Amino acid sequence: MQKYFCIITDTCYTLFVQSTRQKILHYLNSHPGAAAVEISRSLDLTAANIRYHLGLLINSGWVQISGKRDSGYAGRPIKLYNLTSLSLGTNIELLLAAMLESLATKKSANSDLRAIAETLAAKINLNPDNRILRFNKALEYLNQLNYHASWEARPDGPQVILRHCPYLELAKNHTQLCQFDNHLISILFDTPLELTQKRSFGTNPFSPCIFKPKPG
Repeated sequence: MQKYFCIITDTCYTLFVQSTRQKILHYLNSHPGAAAVEISRSLDLTAANIRYHLGLLINSGWVQISGKRDSGYAGRPIKLYNLTSLSLGTNIELLLAAMLESLATKKSANSDLRAIAETLAAKINLNPDNRILRFNKALEYLNQLNYHASWEARPDGPQVILRHCPYLELAKNHTQLCQFDNHLISILFDTPLELTQKRSFGTNPFSPCIFKPKPG
């Protein structure tokens, strides 16, 4: 077992557990489909310790259970672990940025954005007969999409507040995503809405985007 000679402080403990999880990720990168006991032998840590850190890595989306194998004796099958795409890396943002740049050159850009919003909105079954139930269902869906949304009743219709942008880095350079949000929210709430307050990038990262009913 490795020896760690340091005064146990919060900083020291944090560095230790980060190092342990980084070592687990590094091991799984070169040994996909490994079991906890195999990782523990390689890192010279207890299997219980490794399982604890694997659980945290699974909860944070870095590791997944990829399968099981027979233990060879009576008892539960042995779980096998792999890295997720989050660990392996993606180029999703680059791809989406290129698509948005291409879309911006088209005359049909706005209608194309609305069509995409309609496709996304169609994935939820809204209640068309009860506006309050529909608004709450729409809000639930927006929060599943990580908008951290809320809505407020107004005499002229609902006011929708988005406290998080799930594609923040893209939105900084591609303002058509604000148009997309406008279409999506208007469709979900079945009300023509417009963006009246836009988050201030860099000034206040927690500033909300606010959508109010269009006048008239």
